Amino acid sequence: MRRKMQAQDEEKILVGMDAHSEKLELCVARWTHGSDPVRCKSITTTVDALESTYLKQVPQGSLTLIEASQNTFSIVERLRRIGYEAKVLNSDVLKGMARRDRINDRIDAENLAKAYARGHGREVHVPGEKHREYRDVLFGYFSAAKDALRSWNRVWGFCSAHGMKLPKGGRLNAAKNVESALKDATLTETQRFVGNMDVEQFKSALELKGRFQRQIELTVSKDKDMQALMQILGFRFIVSFALVAFVEDVRRFPTPSKLVAYVGLNPRMNSSGKDEGGNAMTSCGIPRLKALVTEAAQISLRRGDAPMHRWARRKLAEGKPYNKVIGALARKMVVYAWHVLMGHPAPNCEMEASFTRKLELLGTRIGRDELRAQGFADKRKFAASIACLFYPKASTSSPSHDAYAEINADAGGLCEGPSDRLGTPPRVKKPASSSLTTQRTARVHTKAEDCRNLEDKP
Repeated sequence: MRRKMQAQDEEKILVGMDAHSEKLELCVARWTHGSDPVRCKSITTTVDALESTYLKQVPQGSLTLIEASQNTFSIVERLRRIGYEAKVLNSDVLKGMARRDRINDRIDAENLAKAYARGHGREVHVPGEKHREYRDVLFGYFSAAKDALRSWNRVWGFCSAHGMKLPKGGRLNAAKNVESALKDATLTETQRFVGNMDVEQFKSALELKGRFQRQIELTVSKDKDMQALMQILGFRFIVSFALVAFVEDVRRFPTPSKLVAYVGLNPRMNSSGKDEGGNAMTSCGIPRLKALVTEAAQISLRRGDAPMHRWARRKLAEGKPYNKVIGALARKMVVYAWHVLMGHPAPNCEMEASFTRKLELLGTRIGRDELRAQGFADKRKFAASIACLFYPKASTSSPSHDAYAEINADAGGLCEGPSDRLGTPPRVKKPASSSLTTQRTARVHTKAEDCRNLEDKP
């Protein structure tokens, strides 16, 4: 206790930073726990001169506080490389701290230090370099998918406006049909030029989307956490990649409910006095990740037959609203994902068949050359080598059972238990006599025998 009080009484140096794309405004202040920081000096510099400014004018051991913005993570990484500690605060930390007629970069930098000293700022997690790259790829994929959809809508609208037959089939084949139709249609040269440009723009956007998707599939084929998430029905390459990219280290979420709240699938709390309020889903979280998990829940509800899917169908049969049931199922899937990322063994083998099919599809997508580069002869051995880490006793009905047995024999029985790198305890198959039904039956017979023995006694 005495050491804690001494640590609180020590004077610290806080550096509030208001960061822009080129300009930086710093406020260096002295701070003692329980009081507002006292400004010592203000520094105006540029992003390019960040390291030299800190080494010359900012004392070692200071704590830099930055509001979350576009270039925040790169600034924090650069400061850590030269030995300075930095924390990122939520983007709305300065809300209501300054008058409307007194707003500039110097005041904002000082208010950042005050907000942290008063306990108003909420710290934002700074992802590692590898996961920042994952996020860049994911955002590029989302942008390419949006551009492809918009350009396709323009193609569709052009065909509809000029009385042409609406395209059908797959997007790429439909675009080729539109190109051939433009040659035969009675259009002016300008109209034909506009139609061809719309089709070319769509094909370019579709190619860019495919290249991003290819990069995602290659990453999933080498990442064990992403492969483990594919056990969940509805989670395929994009969803698994996105969840790992945003979560990074699942151990920073001590309970599954913390991860559910991070994604944004927890119910909103709004009650006061006798008014309990509603229980609608919160608007916080990560919108794109929430949308992906919700779409995965809809797919799993249509095709799944696990206990949580049967539960969801019962709720729909009882008259529960569809959106609420989908939200609840998505929460259950995120909880399942938390256990998977924590390395807990699979509770049953219900997901094994779909998991193996996903892995074989992944092997098809990455191609034979990439499979051979990773040391696999074909997609079946690739799928079996991964499935045996999570489902040690492969079912004979599995499409990759023969490949699984071959790999298990080559490994000298290594696939009989989960991999050590997953950190999971070995799975021991319980004998039939230890099942719950058998135990209950044994207890009933024991009680009946005791009653008969008591009746026989005089």
